[in-house]
Amino acid sequence: MKHLIIINRSSGGENTKANLSEEILANFKGLDYEVYLTTGPREVIPYLRNYFKKETKETVRVYACGGDGTVHEVVNGLVGIPNAELAILAVGTGNDFVKIYGGENKFQNFKTLINGKTQLIDLSKIEGEKLIEPWYSINVINFGFDAIVGAVGNKYKKMGKDKPYDKAFKVAVLKGRYNKIKVFADDMPLNHRHMLLCTISQGQYVGARFKCAPKSSNTDGLMDVCLIKCMSFPHFGMIVNTYTEGRLLDKPHPYVSYAQAKQVKILAPKDIDICIDGEMIKGKTFTVSVVPKAIKLVIPE
Repeated sequence: MKHLIIINRSSGGENTKANLSEEILANFKGLDYEVYLTTGPREVIPYLRNYFKKETKETVRVYACGGDGTVHEVVNGLVGIPNAELAILAVGTGNDFVKIYGGENKFQNFKTLINGKTQLIDLSKIEGEKLIEPWYSINVINFGFDAIVGAVGNKYKKMGKDKPYDKAFKVAVLKGRYNKIKVFADDMPLNHRHMLLCTISQGQYVGARFKCAPKSSNTDGLMDVCLIKCMSFPHFGMIVNTYTEGRLLDKPHPYVSYAQAKQVKILAPKDIDICIDGEMIKGKTFTVSVVPKAIKLVIPE
């Protein structure tokens, strides 16, 4: 087996990269390994595809060292490659995906990943009129209120504003609670005209602390779809804690539509922001489909 270690230059700072170098030397001694440092957004995807055009037979365990964005990009580079395995060294900020396996602490040790066993897991594939090719999600696709916070926060961050996402939250409270988006789960409408937010999940957590899909499993061949309908600001404030703690589906709720589906259609009259494992895109029409047993994930020893 070969080992390919992908390190996101922007995750964790220089101290993290220095520590990783020491850990790599200590843990991969005597093994066939190489290290690749990313050079920019999404460039690791073509790198991995080209790498596996040359390495077609031997199993390669690929270590995504970073946060959820790094994992997302590595996943998109490995889809459809039968001799590739995905290992995650969680050194990002949110590390949402690994929470379903007990949290980031289990995914911060090279040794347990080197000795780990693989499990086939599902992905979600999103296609849209503005996407040149499909994007694949290992964790959560979300749109509506929280995606607006993310998009506006990213804009404010680039502008150098202090506490950009706090300011973006205030903007979304005023302008992002009534989103004209229709959502269909296996052709069943989940709402009529407007919605607050919606998540399509293989994982369970989003935004570092919100347990948006407490019933989700990434081995059942389905996606968990949770749509929260529009509501007044006082009602919105009342459900925030319930949503954060993953209790929103404990009993029927008049403002919540929940479904498990193999396909989801998203229709909007104008461009909306959609967040895919933390990465933002825009568009009006999207189709999301489950891809069962799409990738081999390494579960730490």
